[in-house]
Order: sequence, then structure tokens, then C-alpha cells
Amino acid sequence: HGKNEGATLLTGGKPIGDKGYFIEPTIFTDVTEDMKIYQDEIFGPVMSLMKFKTVEEGIKCANNTKYGLAAGIVSQDIDLINTVSRSIKAGIIWVNCYFGFDLDCPY
Repeated sequence: HGKNEGATLLTGGKPIGDKGYFIEPTIFTDVTEDMKIYQDEIFGPVMSLMKFKTVEEGIKCANNTKYGLAAGIVSQDIDLINTVSRSIKAGIIWVNCYFGFDLDCPY
């Protein structure tokens, strides 16, 4: 869908193995908010990259999806981290990591 809608395939996307349906980790660039790979939750090793000019625009983009299961923020600026993490509507938000869980913490 990404290629058909005009996103640029940066890497991956090819099948792996002979059994099942497994694909290489895949990264798309030039993704826009109207694309299926942006709007739908893709359960696979697929990343869609978008550019934004302001923090507010980035927050708007992050919240413009019906799923919002998870988000990741990478920054050394604690004020920016606090602003963005409090503004994004997601089930879980990781800071300076991704998919890190501590079984002692609720989420």
C-alpha cells in the first residue's frame, strides 16, 4: 500500500523464508497523513517516517490516527519530552527507547 500511495520505500519490504508471510524490517519515507500506512495499525516490522517543522505540528500528526497504541520520543531536552509526552494520545509512550517494559510498572 505504501508504494502504491506514493511513499518511498527506503529499505526492506521483501519476503523472508519459504513458510508463512514474513517480511524484512521495512521503512517508508515521504509518508503523508492520508496514506493507509499512516492511518492503519500495521502489525509488522514497518516504520513510516514523516517530517514536521514544529513540535505542535508533530503532536498534531501523532494524534491524527484512530489507533494511537504506542509512541516513542527521542530527545535530551526534558522540557520537550514533558510537553510532547503529555500531549500525545497513546496507550504507552516510551522516552529514549522503544518497546522497553518493566514488569513492576503499570501501563
